[in-house]
Amino acid sequence: MTDNATEKWDARFMAMAGLIATWSKDPSTQVGCVLVDDARLVRGMGYNGFPRGVKDSAERLADREVKYLFVQHAEPNAITNASGKTAGCTAYVTHHPCANCAGLLIQAGIRRVVTHPPSGGLAERFRASFAASREMMSEAGVELVLVGTAERCAVQPPPPTCDCDHRVNS
Repeated sequence: MTDNATEKWDARFMAMAGLIATWSKDPSTQVGCVLVDDARLVRGMGYNGFPRGVKDSAERLADREVKYLFVQHAEPNAITNASGKTAGCTAYVTHHPCANCAGLLIQAGIRRVVTHPPSGGLAERFRASFAASREMMSEAGVELVLVGTAERCAVQPPPPTCDCDHRVNS
């Protein structure tokens, strides 16, 4: 459990990640990530999109197979866009990190991830990836904070479609 000041800052940085997610041109899923250090300084920001210099045409974005090959996720974009060290930072992510992004966050030294529980079609489509993500973060000692709109509950590990507010690995 965290204190009210931490929850207030978590809400502020999650709102910032939400704004950054709107910069994505992905027609179906916009994801934002903000990396913040212990002094509450933003170290990096990213959203899901094609790499710099690669044409993100409507045709490519509409073709799911092509889009999945080209799109870089918000978390690695935040890491590569970071100024300064990412070790010890908190990652605020609008969508639950996939297994690949969880691995990158761990490698970058992120110690805490604040996100929403997986829901809808993404929860079903990426169930195994989200489970692996939670397992890796747990083993690596990364605190996973799942925030939602319902009352807090103590489910561990969280079910993939729960919209409760979880504190996992705290």
